[in-house]
Amino acid sequence: MNILATARLYIGEMVTQAGPQMKVLLMDKETTGIVSCAFAQSEMMHKEVYLFERIDNAAPRENIKHLKCIVFVRPTAENIQLLCRELRSPKYAQYYIFFSNIANKSDIKLLAEADEEETVREVHEFFIDAVPLSKHLLSIGLHHPYDASLRLSTTAFLHAKQTIISLLLAFKKAPTVCYQKSNGDCEKLADEVTQVMRREEALFRTCKEDTLLLVIDRSEDCATPLLNQWTYEAMVHELLGLQNNRVTLDGQSLVLSELQDEFYEKNVNANFGEIGQSIKQLMEQFQSKAQIHKNVESIADMKSFVEEYPQFKKMSGTVSKHVSIVGELSRLVAANNLLEVSELEQSIVVDGDHTTCLDRVRNHLVNKQTTVLNATRLVLLYALRFEQHQNNDIDGVVALLRSKEPAAASLVRVLLRFGGASRRKNDLFGSQSAVEMTKRFIKGLKGVENVYTQHTPYLTQIIESIARGRFNENVYPKHTASQYSARVDNIIVFVIGGATYAELAQVRAANERRNQAGGPSVLLATTHMLNAQSFIDQLREMGGTTR
Repeated sequence: MNILATARLYIGEMVTQAGPQMKVLLMDKETTGIVSCAFAQSEMMHKEVYLFERIDNAAPRENIKHLKCIVFVRPTAENIQLLCRELRSPKYAQYYIFFSNIANKSDIKLLAEADEEETVREVHEFFIDAVPLSKHLLSIGLHHPYDASLRLSTTAFLHAKQTIISLLLAFKKAPTVCYQKSNGDCEKLADEVTQVMRREEALFRTCKEDTLLLVIDRSEDCATPLLNQWTYEAMVHELLGLQNNRVTLDGQSLVLSELQDEFYEKNVNANFGEIGQSIKQLMEQFQSKAQIHKNVESIADMKSFVEEYPQFKKMSGTVSKHVSIVGELSRLVAANNLLEVSELEQSIVVDGDHTTCLDRVRNHLVNKQTTVLNATRLVLLYALRFEQHQNNDIDGVVALLRSKEPAAASLVRVLLRFGGASRRKNDLFGSQSAVEMTKRFIKGLKGVENVYTQHTPYLTQIIESIARGRFNENVYPKHTASQYSARVDNIIVFVIGGATYAELAQVRAANERRNQAGGPSVLLATTHMLNAQSFIDQLREMGGTTR
């Protein structure tokens, strides 16, 4: 299941159906993100799409009667109204309308009535209703989807349901639907998706039943989004922020796409040290070809080399961009003491020795070099991990944090209400599972290869249990009465409340294992992408506090 390839196929088909001649692409906010992640602007221009417009832009657009118009929008009530207004006073010669999801017959009738000049040539439903950030990741981009009751807002719920339906139709799947039993939103979403599948029987009649769709909530694992990350993609999002595959550095917007950047594709899951080595190897290869002899050992050396040899920049394509990004990541790691902070985070969630962790957390909280973000995440991780420990000092560490973060107590309360032990039904820290305890014991005997990456997201256990036919239906029951097969060919996991790039790395690893040894393919879909800061902001929003 390659959602990026599917999106490219759909968009390519839109352009093909519009035929030759110059074209304009008319989109809404959401479909603009879909197109920008699926195609570079230069690629679209090669397809004779020379103008990109927003249907929801208040500024008037010019009448260009010799252009064909491809309309790609979500079938929302607002977009239908805007499209009706467009058709009553058409600015282009012909319109080819493509909806990103199922459109109501009543809305199609409204468009037909508005098309008095008969400019509409075709109307289609093409099922891609969220942003394909990579081959195995789909994100709606709905930040802060919860309300004060820690439930999905009505708007977020509807959009999530529509995205799942569109995703299933894109891959022609009629899945077994399972959900997180401890969460009401998950059960309701699973129920309504199942109802749509029954109601739209004609659309799902030819779909394959070889897929398991699992709907879970972020509350199932609040530890992962609080941890510092050390793989390239996750690290960029954690320290610099990724928005629809773009990162802003020194006022410049840089594209980080596996589709358009070969170096990024090869190193997206590489750890921080490996990325530097990959860049160094490319520089050494260039030096060998150009018969240049210059010692390149540090990130600073790499930046100097790129500036001194512009021909390398031209030859290496996008590598110079990565030198700048890695340089900034390196600076932030040193300035924020992230190696030491990350080691403590891993000790909290993996080792779990309370006395040692408490002493070290206290030391970091009084250390002036510890940023507000890192101090907050340490306290939240401590509270999450030792909530039920009889000697925990949550009140004490919260008191120490208040000097840096006045809303500390509120954030801890919301976190434990949202994803604490009473809300979770899983064994998040592996303290009850004999299998997980054995794994940690064996790892301890072998020695820890990397103290900064010991933790594995809980999603990994879920995917492995499904692949091995050991899925716990008491925790994740089926919504339908359909026969659940212990063996499935495809797994779609939809995470309400945000997913992380650390989890995407695990999904990539699962798909790589499938390519080598078989097993189900995995696709991750979510309301939005999280890093520690956005997750803490989400907790703050749920608790009704301000910064």
